[in-house]
Amino acid sequence: MKFFKHHIVSILIFGIFISACSKEETTAIPAQPVNTITAKSENIPLRFSYPAKLVSDYDVIIKPQVSGVIIKKYFKAGDLVKEGDRLFLIEPDKFQANVNMAWGKALMARADFDNANKDYGRNKILFEKKAISQKEYDTSLASFKTTKANLESARAEVENAKIDLAHTEIKAPFDGVVGDALINIGDFVNASTSELVRITNLNPIYADFYISDTDKLNISRNTQSGKWELDNLIANLNLNGENYKGKLYFIDSVIDANSGTVKAKAIFDNNDSKLLPGAFANVSTDGFIQRNGFKIPQVAILQDQKEVYVYIIKDGKATKTPVHISSQTNDYAVIDKGLKNGDKIIVDNFKKIRQGSEVMEIRSK
Repeated sequence: MKFFKHHIVSILIFGIFISACSKEETTAIPAQPVNTITAKSENIPLRFSYPAKLVSDYDVIIKPQVSGVIIKKYFKAGDLVKEGDRLFLIEPDKFQANVNMAWGKALMARADFDNANKDYGRNKILFEKKAISQKEYDTSLASFKTTKANLESARAEVENAKIDLAHTEIKAPFDGVVGDALINIGDFVNASTSELVRITNLNPIYADFYISDTDKLNISRNTQSGKWELDNLIANLNLNGENYKGKLYFIDSVIDANSGTVKAKAIFDNNDSKLLPGAFANVSTDGFIQRNGFKIPQVAILQDQKEVYVYIIKDGKATKTPVHISSQTNDYAVIDKGLKNGDKIIVDNFKKIRQGSEVMEIRSK
């Protein structure tokens, strides 16, 4: 019995010794090595990037305004044309005949009007002298008014006939590139229903894109509060590895309820016609400036269920510091709240540190 009591006491003493050793090892965890960057406030250019689609401001299918047979075509598919260049000719002969006929009617109407005008002038004098009756005067006045109306109508017919004749020449309504003809020489076309050719303006060209409602609200709120400044808004277009500079042209003020986005548009010079409507590209906007912001790498940004935060070194320990992201890319974030100049921001070894962990700064940038 004494043996068992002695054995139990030995086990208890050994257990106490092991426990004491474990506590000593726990409290002796060395400071974890970390790399840091030093927070420094500055005015930071901001860039926002979005997928975009190139579009033309003028892209129409031309239709004839008179009916007739196409007798000439003046272009090849893909030609660059200027405003006013001829594209097609619809048989003009019958329309020239209509002009001639309208002129003939107008000449006759002019002669009738001249005669009626003379009669009216003479009868007016006679009526004032009471040399003719009221009925004769009224008849003369009615004839004058009728022939005047007939003359005006005849003149209108001449103008309409001349307009129709002019429409036999189908011309480019603006500078652009023409597609393949949708009809052939010899085809009969109907006014306003037949389709002749598609013409697209290429210079300038626009990029349509959509920004998130969050970005839109951030832009409005931060520019109005003065946190963001605007300095020569520039749009950059990247297409197939080539970059083109343009300008931000339009940002809508209405958020689409279905997509939660806001439509925007950028404009680009396209003198060499390299940019074609329908192409997909990437648009980024420059010109927004974050005042007194902190630019830190994305690897330093952490997040839990409650907040976004970084670790900074304070009194030799890792200290959790909530921050607010003003803007971010895949590489870095711009912080407008939560940091101050000189803060040492930890950028690595996050698996081995937590709030209050002792840390040792190895390298700082």
